[in-house]
Amino acid sequence: MLGTTWSYRHPVKNKFKYKAYISYSHCDERWAKWLHRALESYRVPRKLVATKAGAGTVPARIRPVFRDRDDLSSASDLGGTVKQALQDSENMIVVCSPDAAASFWVNEEIKSFAGLGREKQIFCIIVDGQPPGPGVASTCFPNALAEVGLQEPLAADVRKWADGKHLSKLKLVSGMLGLPLDQLRRRDLQKRQRIWTLAAVASVAVLAVLILAITARIAAQQRRDSGESLVSYKLNQLRTILNVTDDPEDLTRLGQWNPQELSELIESAGSGENSLINLALDLRKQGSDLYERDALDEAMQKFQESWALLAETYRRDRDNQAVLFELGQAEYYIGQIHTDRADLDKAEEAFMSYAEITRRLILLQPENAEWVLEMAYALTNLGTLEERADDSDPERSLQLMQSALEYNQIALVLDPQNEYYKSELGQSHAFLADAQRDVCDLEGALLSRQKNVSLEQDMLAQDGENPRKIEKLAWALSGYSVVQRELGLVDEAIVSLEKVLQLLEPILLQNPDNKRDVRYVLLRKHRLAMLRALNGDLEQATKVMDALDEEWQAYFQDGIKDDLEAIEHYTNYLIDRASIAQMTGDPEMAERLFKDSMALSIETLEEFPGNRDAGNRLMLAVFRLWEMKQELPPESILKKLPYYYSTSGSIRACFDASMAARKAIMFGVTDRAVELTNYLIERGYAEVTFARVCKKYSLCPER
Repeated sequence: MLGTTWSYRHPVKNKFKYKAYISYSHCDERWAKWLHRALESYRVPRKLVATKAGAGTVPARIRPVFRDRDDLSSASDLGGTVKQALQDSENMIVVCSPDAAASFWVNEEIKSFAGLGREKQIFCIIVDGQPPGPGVASTCFPNALAEVGLQEPLAADVRKWADGKHLSKLKLVSGMLGLPLDQLRRRDLQKRQRIWTLAAVASVAVLAVLILAITARIAAQQRRDSGESLVSYKLNQLRTILNVTDDPEDLTRLGQWNPQELSELIESAGSGENSLINLALDLRKQGSDLYERDALDEAMQKFQESWALLAETYRRDRDNQAVLFELGQAEYYIGQIHTDRADLDKAEEAFMSYAEITRRLILLQPENAEWVLEMAYALTNLGTLEERADDSDPERSLQLMQSALEYNQIALVLDPQNEYYKSELGQSHAFLADAQRDVCDLEGALLSRQKNVSLEQDMLAQDGENPRKIEKLAWALSGYSVVQRELGLVDEAIVSLEKVLQLLEPILLQNPDNKRDVRYVLLRKHRLAMLRALNGDLEQATKVMDALDEEWQAYFQDGIKDDLEAIEHYTNYLIDRASIAQMTGDPEMAERLFKDSMALSIETLEEFPGNRDAGNRLMLAVFRLWEMKQELPPESILKKLPYYYSTSGSIRACFDASMAARKAIMFGVTDRAVELTNYLIERGYAEVTFARVCKKYSLCPER
């Protein structure tokens, strides 16, 4: 999960991982593959979906179906993977043939599955050999069928002179779902008749559609195979990216709970199969509501209790993948609280557990696109955390964000029609762009932001009135404008920000009390005004900034307290407003506003030592005030300026390097200022205010 987007997922009610297990001799692998595809691609007629049948509520699809297994030819018993798959399967389908009848392993699998008490859920499909008849012994049924009580099992016969492929498939579906075969055949026939009717009306067009459908099915299978191969490759890479110190499935934290408190918590869930899970999810929702109200301590208590209940549930049933998934989600919520508290070490532990649990789930089901996308979220959280660290590794953050994007792309390979996965892809490009900016790769960041904008435009074109999609396009354009400004593309950045406001202001008019939207619009208005000032339109920029001052005062008078993001935006506004006052010849106003911004930056640094953005804001205000007065601020302020060097001695982002160059100028370290300026110019950094500094202090190389 990402950021502060809160979603509530409920456990899967079906306790089985697989709808069916296909038992077959490897000599019949061709038939097993056909059966696997036929069942998983089959869509139950819509009028039957969600109705009650002998096997419970009728699902829309018959999947997943387990087919692949390790080669057992040299083994002495069924492998752990096969045993687990048998336990996880609701039904068994035996591909019957003389080879299957002679197969030791097919017989062993039948006996093992029947030993679970599911002999009535064994179904057969004949692909070769002789079924039993009067005075005729079977040559296709494994002996194990009779041993478990199925002396003359009813079987579908796939051969053309018998049932054929289609009817054989319907017979198996009918048996597994507990539906009368006649009912299923009637509904299926109605569906096929609709197709035949269309064919009679427009045979040529339908023929083209059928050709496309066949091609699409082949392409879809290729995509699934390709997606699963990509997943396997990426999972191997994850071992070098993730730094897991504790096994999240050990549940060691559960032992740290007070036994009496844990017992009371469990008892409060009541009785029932899903009582613990239901209470855990309810506590999570309570925690999220508290989180939205900034009640972090109370929210953490709810999230910890939710985790404990899920951990206890998983301790009791370690085969339940739905619970393991929710346990990973619980780690995310806990990590988010640690992040907001600036306890980054604990946040990393939680997010790492979240990622590791997701990795293990994908190992079990590499075709599960939802879990693949979950890994994209997990890696994005770790990448964002790395960016926030006092001495972060920007290359590692870039690696995490690149991997997150790739997992999002793989999810789309597995499920190319999923609109939600498409919508998330734009956000993945946005996070990658920020990571690229963090290593001063502006060309890469520009390309990523262009993809971000393009994807969001495509999504909005499909639903032009959707407020969420409008906001996402606005955010994409806003991020795009930041990179454009750093590349010196002022006119282009102005156009992007104008579009942002055109998108957001109508939404704000509909909901003027939404503080987040108010804050977001205020920030973009002042950024746009500053760009216009840099383009020479000082009069209009000044009018906008004066009006924004009143809007900011109204924002804070509404009782907003401890709003760190609002304070950050307001501090940026003060610095830009002071800069415009300096341009228009009002040094007194400029000095006052620079000092106000410095005070706010220092307050933030005292509460969050090492905060990178606050340090850069302080540096910029100090430098511009120094330019005005030609005197350094007190030592108490100088001590709070960023050091700007990592343990490797390098500067990471272009903006950081530009601030480090200003600091070097201010302290008279010209060689260092020149070095940093050359670094920035080589990477295409041409932000207007720094370009002016470069020329003013003769740092720009001659061209």
